[in-house]
Amino acid sequence: MVNKNKNKGTRAELLVAKWLNVNGHPDAERSRAGFTDDRGDIDGIPNVCVEIKDEKKINLAGYMKELEVEIKNRKSKYGVCIVKKRGTQDPGEWYAVLPAKAWLALLADALEEKKNPDTPHKDAV
Repeated sequence: MVNKNKNKGTRAELLVAKWLNVNGHPDAERSRAGFTDDRGDIDGIPNVCVEIKDEKKINLAGYMKELEVEIKNRKSKYGVCIVKKRGTQDPGEWYAVLPAKAWLALLADALEEKKNPDTPHKDAV
C-alpha cells in the first residue's frame, strides 16, 4: 500500500534540496534514513537543521517543537522549517519559519559580519 503523505513529503524534500542546490548550496540533499534520532530533512548545509513540511493543515507550534529536538540531535546552531505554500511548487515562495530566538542569533551574526567584514564567520561546532 502506498503512503500518500510520505510520498508528498518526499517530493517536497526533493524540491527544496534542488532549490537549495541552484541557489548556492550544491551539497544540500535529502537526508538519508537510518538515524535513530531525527535530524531534519535536508543534509549538506553545515550547522543548519532543515525540516520540510507539506501538510494540508499548518501546525506551527508542532513544527517548532519538532525542529527544536532536531536541532539538538544534529547539534546545529540554526534551524528552519520550510512549509509548503498551497498553490505553488516553487520552494522560493514557501514559508521559512524559525523560533524568534534563532532569528535573533541570525541577526546578531549578520550585524557582526557587517562590523567585521574581513572576519571569517564562526559556526558553533
